[in-house]
Amino acid sequence: MAKKILLVRTSSMGDIIHTFPAAVDVKKAFPDAQLHWLVEESLTDVCSLCPAIDALRITAFHRWRKTPFSKEVRKEVRNLQEQLRSESYDAVVDTQGIVRSAWAATWAGVPVCGYSWKTAREPLASLFYKKTFSMPETLGAVRRYRKMLATSLGYTIDESHPKFGICPPRLPDIELPERFAAFFVNTSLNRPKHWQEDRWKAVVSGLASQGLDSVLFWGNGVEKERVERIASVSERAHVLPRMSIPEIAAVVSRAKIGIGLDTGLMHLAAAVGI
Repeated sequence: MAKKILLVRTSSMGDIIHTFPAAVDVKKAFPDAQLHWLVEESLTDVCSLCPAIDALRITAFHRWRKTPFSKEVRKEVRNLQEQLRSESYDAVVDTQGIVRSAWAATWAGVPVCGYSWKTAREPLASLFYKKTFSMPETLGAVRRYRKMLATSLGYTIDESHPKFGICPPRLPDIELPERFAAFFVNTSLNRPKHWQEDRWKAVVSGLASQGLDSVLFWGNGVEKERVERIASVSERAHVLPRMSIPEIAAVVSRAKIGIGLDTGLMHLAAAVGI
């Protein structure tokens, strides 16, 4: 009988993308396995980029924590717990290593594999695991997650050659320059993480002088205003319409280079190989 495996990585976008190679490894080691992924509801479209994932199981911790004791939240949590238990997983592996993810992993009702006390992001998370492994963060995110799955499930990997396996969808119906750089100027992190707009403008102008257009993305009104100010410096800078993550992946995969901050979209650009 084929294995059924639950991989727990609820957030964030960048870390989910960094876990894709681990999912690819699982399907390579166990081609007939069913790989399910426990993820936050706002990030399901990110997981849709990875064909190694067979099914998603959805958490909503960011929404639940606003009214944790409401009747609706308790019902949603109970339904998810029942759904996970009904799957009868052969293995559950938590690559996130925080109390929230470790607790949710136990809802499947089977022993959970996770990080040791000294290597979990939140040491208390290790108390929820039946089997723990020492996986220090110094390994780097991609290698760490791959080794966690490989060690937990008992297969070997080529640590030097991760495969993200991302399959971007068809390009949305928009006009793109023939040669362009993808700019990721916005971040969900605190404002001090933002780079000064005049420096972004200098990069846009510099690329334009070398015959390379720039395309900029946004996700809300504030971000749109920022990218419009940056793009105003050159006719070769283009603010794209608001798009879903899969649509952005389709655009980014056609870019010559990606330039950005420590943000999920920048990790996506690296994962698609630009």
